[in-house]
Amino acid sequence: MNDEHIEEKLEVKVDAPRKPIVYDDRPVKQMLYPALIFLVIFMAMGVFMAFNVFVFPNTFIGEYISFGRLRPVHVNGILLLFLIPANMGLLYYIVPRLCGCPLWNYKLATVANILWWASTFLSTFSFPFGTNFGWEYDEHPMFILGFIPIKPTIGLAWVLFGVVIFGTIACRRFRKMYVSLWYTMGTIIWTAFTFVFAGILIEQVAPGGISRVNINFFYIHNLVGLTFTPMGVAIAYYFIPKAANTPLYSHRLSMIGFWSIAFFYAWVGAHHIIHGPISQWLQTMSIIFSIWLFIPVWTVVANFFLTLKGQWHKYSQDATIRFLMMGTFFYLVTCIQGPIQALRNINEVTSKTDWIIGHSHISLYGTFAFFAFGGIYYALPRVANKPLWSHTLANWHFTTNLIGSFLFLLALFVGGFLQGLQWADWANGATYAQFQYNLAKIPFLQTIVDMWPWWLMRAIGGSLILFGNLLFVINMFNTILLDPREGETQ
Repeated sequence: MNDEHIEEKLEVKVDAPRKPIVYDDRPVKQMLYPALIFLVIFMAMGVFMAFNVFVFPNTFIGEYISFGRLRPVHVNGILLLFLIPANMGLLYYIVPRLCGCPLWNYKLATVANILWWASTFLSTFSFPFGTNFGWEYDEHPMFILGFIPIKPTIGLAWVLFGVVIFGTIACRRFRKMYVSLWYTMGTIIWTAFTFVFAGILIEQVAPGGISRVNINFFYIHNLVGLTFTPMGVAIAYYFIPKAANTPLYSHRLSMIGFWSIAFFYAWVGAHHIIHGPISQWLQTMSIIFSIWLFIPVWTVVANFFLTLKGQWHKYSQDATIRFLMMGTFFYLVTCIQGPIQALRNINEVTSKTDWIIGHSHISLYGTFAFFAFGGIYYALPRVANKPLWSHTLANWHFTTNLIGSFLFLLALFVGGFLQGLQWADWANGATYAQFQYNLAKIPFLQTIVDMWPWWLMRAIGGSLILFGNLLFVINMFNTILLDPREGETQ
């Protein structure tokens, strides 16, 4: 039998202790429990904006609930107060079990968690009061009230988190490292590099104009590609074989995916400013590296689907597998979409439209939030030492999220592409007079009016997602707080 198709046995160090391992999961709880609450808060904020800004504009009017003030709160809340903390909690769960030893330093992990929650909470909820730095995904100020450090505290929390994780890996009982550990180490190093090099430089060093815009898109895309991607993939690589009780299809294939992400992903951010006032060689390089991203994507997707070969009947039985495999499908879609929209001819239509908003949502929510949901369904009942409170609620959570996501994404992709075609209508013609006629034929405001049905569909889809996530949070806290229901099993 090909040894790539079976799980490699982890070699135990000679001096490894033989006593049973006791895992301290308090850091897992410190990150997962609050993240569940913030998920509902910031999802509700997104649905409110979908209706109040786009479907029934200005039904509620107020200085602090305007789109410009709430949008960065919604985005940073979902990313920094739900998705990253949920992933950090799951990595606190995964890494000790893959290393065969307890978490290296529980107290240091607790300090890191407190610093993370304090800094991101204060910063995110201060945006409506004018602290927003103004650059997308990098809205967090260096200080608030002139003396409370925000960015330095976020950076310090991440460094301490990394110290705990690397310390645990250094003390591992198993010589061989499973691929999830590689991705975990990668995301810690790459995120630190991205945060310091781009997040700090944007504010402190970069000149104004297009140079700052270029660094900002380097920062934005690397948050997705070098933070959320390796964290999500590390989680999926652990929980898919675990939930299916089957070995990973190929460790070698997983290493190809890891190193190709490491080499290719950092240089694709400029494909968001194709046709902009930047050098043609920089645009071309971003397109080339975007196309090369097919390599890590196909290795990950193929590995996940082939791991489940012969086990697909469990898809209908286990919420963990359903969310992880549907997240894998969304990962495939978004990573086909990304390189294609980097091509100049496609970019002419899709750039700056709702298509791009759909692309960010299918990656961050459709892929990585689904991966987090799958991991939480597996880990949280085991951390609480109870069976899942209700499999029925888990089924409804998946169904409403799937239907809502399809409505949401269809509205943004189809509506956004049609929006781009209307905006590009000016380019039809051979003379300056024809260009001017086309510009006057469809006023820009008319293209906004034409988007209303698609925005209504998006709001309906978002409402379904919010409803499903309410069921999810209720199910999780019932699992934590209530006695197990009769008939429910681990």
